[in-house]
Amino acid sequence: MGIKYNWQHPNWPKFTYQSDGLDKIINEYTKISSNLQGQISQLDQNNQSEAHIYLMVEEAINTSEIEGENLNREEVRSSVARYLDLDFSQPKGIFHKENGIASLLVDVRKNITSKLSKELICLWHTLLLTGQDDYCESRGIKIGEYRSGPVDIITGFGDYEKVVFEGPPGEAVEAEMNAFIEWYNSTSPLGNDNCFIPGPIRSAIAHMWFTSIHPFGDGNGRVARAISEHALFQDFDIPPLFSISTEINENRSDYYEMLAESSRVTPSVDLTNWIKWFAETVRNAQLDAKSKINFVLKKSVFWDYHRNTVLNKRQHKTINKFFEFGTGGLIKNGIKSELYQSITGCSSATATRDLKDMVKKGILVPSESGGRSLRYFINLIEEKNVFKVAPKESSKKLAEVRMDNLLNRIQRNIKFYMGPNAQLNQLVDEYTVLADGEKPYLDKLNELLSQIGGDDIPHSNITP
Repeated sequence: MGIKYNWQHPNWPKFTYQSDGLDKIINEYTKISSNLQGQISQLDQNNQSEAHIYLMVEEAINTSEIEGENLNREEVRSSVARYLDLDFSQPKGIFHKENGIASLLVDVRKNITSKLSKELICLWHTLLLTGQDDYCESRGIKIGEYRSGPVDIITGFGDYEKVVFEGPPGEAVEAEMNAFIEWYNSTSPLGNDNCFIPGPIRSAIAHMWFTSIHPFGDGNGRVARAISEHALFQDFDIPPLFSISTEINENRSDYYEMLAESSRVTPSVDLTNWIKWFAETVRNAQLDAKSKINFVLKKSVFWDYHRNTVLNKRQHKTINKFFEFGTGGLIKNGIKSELYQSITGCSSATATRDLKDMVKKGILVPSESGGRSLRYFINLIEEKNVFKVAPKESSKKLAEVRMDNLLNRIQRNIKFYMGPNAQLNQLVDEYTVLADGEKPYLDKLNELLSQIGGDDIPHSNITP
């Protein structure tokens, strides 16, 4: 048999890579990580929980979509919340795949201080496929056990099938996995072997190594991405909030192309291109997480402002639909009367009446185009243009809600950083603009800033 794959190379698994260009990416990753942790720390407990659930649901949905599985988002969210002990309601039905991926991701986060082991990896495989016994049995897949036979990765169908990768023989899997696990633990920031590798690089190598072994009959990709997250999380005291699978899924063709390129035999087992691509993906995932955490905050401010706004069941259901898919979906595209009717099951006349009522209450904003093109967009209170489109009588109340929120964030910032920082300056700037020179508002701000003391108070000219 000719040598075709990386695991057949004489130097396997002595991976090499060139660090040129990686240092910049790692530095950016480290900086964004710090900012992200600071951003999370300034959320209250409810919003932190909401952000955790939101981003874990994104990870579950996307890591499954990469493998061609479309999950029920609502059930994934319910499962994640239950496993995080944030929801004690009973499942509405049997959703094995949703429950499985949720339990896997939660367990990965609970085990960031644990060493990797065969038992832990097999547990994750078991969690992923629990309840799918018939499917696994029909395909000869042993749940929670390494495969004992050959494995091929095939693309296409029927006459167009093509084997793009073949894993090591079944009898070699145990030894291959032992070597992988030993390397993984020796390079952990929790180890004592002085072989520490920065998280994004270690995560990239772990992903490629594990997928090259392909130890299970199914689920290797999802377990590989879970291990990649585990490697990244071990750099932190608590699991950070970002979803690498969301970013990978958005660049799925590049992902598979890079995996295929790196799994083929080259003059050496060099992973430079793969590591660079993967590290950039992780960095971009963090940037996406910052945006999603901001969205969680906007959602909180929205409901805080509208906590006394009277909505009927149809309107409330539709607003929840706006927020269900995050910054995409209805938030981005808005809603037309026909879709409102579809969501709520109401008549055209009722839809028109409900939508106009929500515009009047400052919940929705109509698009400039009318007629059949008319769309309604959620009026997110943190958006700068909200003051242009909201009813005039709401503007002052909107500003007050925004300032209350900013004061809470400023207070959490002071507790976290214990001193001046760029983010604090930005928050103070936002607050002073909204305060518009009114003494009662500025007095509240000065009282908070006095906790820093002395000349360290940022923007000390904030006097009425």
